[in-house]
Amino acid sequence: MHYNTSRSKLIIPEYGRNVQQMALHIVDIADRKERNKAAQTVIQTMTQVHPYAKDSEELRRKLWDHLYIITDYKLDVDGPYPKPSPELLESKPKTMGYPSSKIRFKHYGKIAEGLIKKAKEYTDGPERDALVESIAGLMKKSYMTWNQSSINDNIIINDIGELSGGKLTLKDTTKLSAIQVSLAPKPLNNFSRNNKNKKKGNKKKKYRNGGF
Repeated sequence: MHYNTSRSKLIIPEYGRNVQQMALHIVDIADRKERNKAAQTVIQTMTQVHPYAKDSEELRRKLWDHLYIITDYKLDVDGPYPKPSPELLESKPKTMGYPSSKIRFKHYGKIAEGLIKKAKEYTDGPERDALVESIAGLMKKSYMTWNQSSINDNIIINDIGELSGGKLTLKDTTKLSAIQVSLAPKPLNNFSRNNKNKKKGNKKKKYRNGGF
């Protein structure tokens, strides 16, 4: 009996040992035509691992890449795609840097600051006023996401002035005041829900017994 611990390591475990053995066998086939034919057969077998995936160009490219990887890039066949480079596939991705710019008021986000910066470039007029009104509405909704207890429109107006260096002012506050952000009730946890149901049951029982 052969145990998996004594066998060679599976290169891509999702395809199983049989596929790996067939792929390694192809490498040793001397006749190129037979080798190409055998590779197509192995690719068809590998597709059974992705029964719900669409037969797309991306999937076929992936299967051929995996076949080359399983054979340690030693497979020499006339495949539909060029043999991938080991250095390209096995290289580690570059580390993505995090944004280094600081946000003055984090609850408004970076978008609000960008819009204010853009609005400062407009000349004073109706178009600029309309943009400031839109920014104020966005800031109010963002503010309520972080602080649902209370909100004062003067806070939004003052913050616009501070973020713009005093260059932007909200001339018409009626639209800002008209924005009503509904506060959704907090969901009951299991303890609160059971407590509520228990109180309802006690009240019904009291009524049945003639209590008031």
